[in-house]
Amino acid sequence: MHRASSYVWRPTRVDEVRDVLALARYHNQSVVLRGGGHSYADAALNTEGITVSLSQMRRVLAWDPQQGIIRVEPGMTIGDLWRATVADGWWPEIAPSTMEATIAGCLAMNVHGTNAWEKGSMGEQVLALDLLLASGNLITVTPAHDPDLFQALIGGLGMIGIIISITLRLRPIQSGKLLVHQRPARSLSDMFTIILEETPAADYLEGWIDGYSDNHGLGRGLVRYANLIDEPDPHSLHLRSQASQSKAGIIPFTILGWAARPFLNIGNRISNTIRYTRGVLRGSRRTERISLAQFLFHSDTQYRALHALLPLGFRSIQPFIPAEHALAVFIELLERSHQAGIRSAWCILKRCRSGLFLLSPKVDGFSLELNFPATIRNASKLAMLLAEMRETVIAAGGHLYLAKDDILDSETYAQSMGMDRIERFLAIKHAYDPEGLFQSDLFRRLFARRIQGGLEVLKEKRESDFLLE
Repeated sequence: MHRASSYVWRPTRVDEVRDVLALARYHNQSVVLRGGGHSYADAALNTEGITVSLSQMRRVLAWDPQQGIIRVEPGMTIGDLWRATVADGWWPEIAPSTMEATIAGCLAMNVHGTNAWEKGSMGEQVLALDLLLASGNLITVTPAHDPDLFQALIGGLGMIGIIISITLRLRPIQSGKLLVHQRPARSLSDMFTIILEETPAADYLEGWIDGYSDNHGLGRGLVRYANLIDEPDPHSLHLRSQASQSKAGIIPFTILGWAARPFLNIGNRISNTIRYTRGVLRGSRRTERISLAQFLFHSDTQYRALHALLPLGFRSIQPFIPAEHALAVFIELLERSHQAGIRSAWCILKRCRSGLFLLSPKVDGFSLELNFPATIRNASKLAMLLAEMRETVIAAGGHLYLAKDDILDSETYAQSMGMDRIERFLAIKHAYDPEGLFQSDLFRRLFARRIQGGLEVLKEKRESDFLLE
């Protein structure tokens, strides 16, 4: 679990954001942006610096229900977005597994969803961005007129400027429900086969893996896939029809997690076995009608339970591997986990396509999200396991998702992404943020040896101003 001390501002207007930037430059402080706080590690941390939380800037600025085009402030969450548009028959084209992430945060981390193989990432649905630069100037950026800057902004970790507004294109829907199917997979190889069979006709799809299964059942799990319903169903577009029904009986997950804490491994193993067995017994014939919100945003409940279960949190890794190597690499990662005696409490497999943006980790292939319980006893062993996994991913031509990374450094990140992409990104950052005002713990970790100027420029400028005075 990552923490840092920082000075926090929560502006509500653009002029207040400008004031914070001026203050930061005067005091030689760097600035990081914070949205919903759903990046797992240090992406929104700025030790002893300034944090600008955009959570209070969450209004709808313009909405065209005829075209499905909306303009919003950066702090609007995914939940705010769909609640504002679902009654008019529109839904976000891309949605992560949590509805509490902010739109600007999603763009800064280049998020994707359970339709990534077809629709890519959220950045591909952006029509325009209003960007506040370190200088205080406000500019409009579009993919057509500013392609280089736009491709650096999406997935650019908030290191080029502050997104003040976003214009997004949504997708039309006739119904607020999905037809949901589920197929059990006896092994990881079987899961890959099912995913390849079902993706051509599915609108959403992901695989849940039992991280405790081994031997011949390594990678077993359940593939859930869903289709939008084309028949008009106005009632299902009401907000009350979208309410999630994901519950653990009558006892909240947080209480169950706390009660199960002493039985972490055996409890996870039993619950995973029950889930998989129920899926096998149910078979592939049953079809359910489930609300879009309930199907897409399962992680909000899941991670509340994990946080209750794991007082020290968990450490995650999410590699993106080219299709030709993905199965072999993911089998190796699961085997390494088992050999180390540290099992992933939550494993999700997704299919994806190559990203359009400069620092995009996406490839034409698959991603595997692994979340390992962090305890005092397993700290050194878990660190070693994640380092080994990192090397395996890089050797296979894969990349790691920065929203869930705390193991890359500047050397391994350069090996993974390639120096050309890194230098292009830093050149664009330097052009729009020459003093290096925007920084984070993650940024310094990955680019420490290559930051152009950085806070030394700020320090020299402040010292010069002092002498002049």
